[in-house]
Amino acid sequence: FTVPTVTDTREMLLALEPRPESARLARRALHAHGLNEDIEHTVTLLATEVVGNAVRHAALRGDQRIVFFARLNDDFARIEVADPGVGFDPDRVETDGYGLKLLAKLAARWGVDSTKGCRVWFEVDRRPGRGGRFDRGD
Repeated sequence: FTVPTVTDTREMLLALEPRPESARLARRALHAHGLNEDIEHTVTLLATEVVGNAVRHAALRGDQRIVFFARLNDDFARIEVADPGVGFDPDRVETDGYGLKLLAKLAARWGVDSTKGCRVWFEVDRRPGRGGRFDRGD
């Protein structure tokens, strides 16, 4: 007989201005909510990249916001970054940047939903038996 483990899930939601400082603010908020050292570097690196991409590429007005959501556990994190921009198809992006390459390499799963604005999400998963893949939505 095994005793079920209770996980300590923390969630956070931010409305970020479309300014370069917003990537740093998201990273600081993640640190403040407490990340396990096993996933901290990967989660903060990817979150910074995704928020930075929204700031650079969404062409938002100053009164529009980037929505940043995080669900954090000791060995799992899901981050979602949404904006009212036009979105993109990751299969057709031609860039010299590393953001999407880092997502593909470091995230357990990630995806893009451009049906209403643009929402990029990723998961960092250190739970046993988990693999990586790209999804169109979720």
